[in-house]
Amino acid sequence: MKKTRSAEEVGVVRDRVLAAALEILDQEGFEALTVRRIAQKTGMTAPNLYNYFPSKDAIYITLVIGGFTDLKDRLVRAIAGESDPVERARALTRAYLAFGLENGPIYDIMFTRRTPRHKDYVGTPLESLSEKELSLSMDIAALAAENVRAFFGPGVADDEALLWVIHVWSLLHGMITLHHSRVMEYVAADPRETYETLLDRELALVSAMAREKGRDS
Repeated sequence: MKKTRSAEEVGVVRDRVLAAALEILDQEGFEALTVRRIAQKTGMTAPNLYNYFPSKDAIYITLVIGGFTDLKDRLVRAIAGESDPVERARALTRAYLAFGLENGPIYDIMFTRRTPRHKDYVGTPLESLSEKELSLSMDIAALAAENVRAFFGPGVADDEALLWVIHVWSLLHGMITLHHSRVMEYVAADPRETYETLLDRELALVSAMAREKGRDS
């Protein structure tokens, strides 16, 4: 009788499958991601791999869920116990930047490449799994919007808070993508120092806008 794997052993195999999938996605793109290719990379057979994941899309979604879980955890830890809006914003932006700079392949898949999104799985057997990814990403957006409201006060409109989230997010995303493309190293002597300077300037801008709004209220 074949020995049943423990939960820990199953987790190890699943992690190996996810790592192989990430490598394929990073180097060859979503079109190259197949169960057969993943099986080859992990030294498994395709039928055996199906014991751990029902499809290549389930592997892909699970991989992205892991990325958003990691990002959310980093952001929550970064602001734990911090009540000052300025320091919370500083911690959030730097935690997001660090995640992006340190995790290029998964960040690229989460935010840059044209890979399947939640709407692509609506009405399919993977809709429920995809909703977990969507929920995590929306939690991150809500966390950012909450910090904007801490700056401007509870009277700030939801659409205005969202605009500020997108504004700061665009700056962060731009720095991360320029860093990974290696373009930044041609225009900045010290890219990391440049990112810190830009974030400080952005924080000062938002703080000034918040103070101006407070005077006008």
